[in-house]
Amino acid sequence: MAGLTEISIEPFRGDLEALEKMAHQAWREEYGQASFPNLYRPDFVRYLMRIAADPKHFVAAYKGKAIVAFLANLPRSFYYQGKFYRAILSCLLVSKREYARQGLAQAIIREALRINQEITHYDFALLYLEQGHRSFQLVEKLKKEGNHLVFLKKMHVLGRILNLDKVAYSEGLKIWEKAVIKLWGSHKVPSVRLGGEFYLETLNPAEINQAMNLLNSYSEKIDLARFWVNQSEVDKELNYPGVSNTLSVKRDGQLVGILNYLEHEHLGRTSERWAWLNHLYLDSLKVKEKARIINGFLKYLSEQGIIGVIEWNKGYYPQSCLYRSRFFPYFRYVNLYAWVFNPELFFSRIKSIYEVQI
Repeated sequence: MAGLTEISIEPFRGDLEALEKMAHQAWREEYGQASFPNLYRPDFVRYLMRIAADPKHFVAAYKGKAIVAFLANLPRSFYYQGKFYRAILSCLLVSKREYARQGLAQAIIREALRINQEITHYDFALLYLEQGHRSFQLVEKLKKEGNHLVFLKKMHVLGRILNLDKVAYSEGLKIWEKAVIKLWGSHKVPSVRLGGEFYLETLNPAEINQAMNLLNSYSEKIDLARFWVNQSEVDKELNYPGVSNTLSVKRDGQLVGILNYLEHEHLGRTSERWAWLNHLYLDSLKVKEKARIINGFLKYLSEQGIIGVIEWNKGYYPQSCLYRSRFFPYFRYVNLYAWVFNPELFFSRIKSIYEVQI
């Protein structure tokens, strides 16, 4: 690591525009002309910092004034096999390609681990890794060194198109890809309008406690569930204009569902707005009712200028309603791992997880 003698690893200084620029360059070098989500958009990083609160959770590497690497850790609580655990979601690892073989990414991960174990004392960390990506190769190396990394779940993408012309141009879709999307009917904006018994509206701050109770009910139903400790925690994550948006599903004036999504810019030939579904609760509804709600939601998103929607096979709610609304599986996937710090915690592979995908 001789090449790192001029590098300092420290809490992120908050230089958001510089981070975005550095990350874009790194991702272009990694993916070439393929599109990717702008996960380093300043407003999105501000949103994550608001959730994490403690600046120790954001680690960066600097060469003088220039940022050369970054890693975010988001604190959360989980319910697993009858017990509550404190954890972090480790995400947004990026470093300049010129340091790829000099150990910079490994150094920043080790600093984050030191903080997570020695200072904040978390039970485990979750991390999503894309097969073949440099971060995946790095973690495989750390695993071989004896670190306790456990594979949990393969996460596939589900997609839905709301403006095929814009998606096809920005993403560079092939003729056969467009044909398959049209054949499945995954490009048509639903014509359904909700009204009467069901309707959607922006989540009211007065409904946060009800929303928290609905989302916390997953802890009794699935393998590994996010658990919300207080209303403030929920409010910070569900409501951040321009980034995190939440609609309440009402039936006869009563809250029966939650539809939360993150607004991401996808950078391809053009920059386009997509919605990533995050926190959903429709469990009290019948299958046909769920599909109707999702169709109304898709129409709403289209009217907001969203050109496509992404979800992952997290499994914490029945996703048949998505297929009824013409979502389709996409070949891209990531692997979910747990980095276990608590020696009393034993993970096995899981079928269902309630957690956001970043």
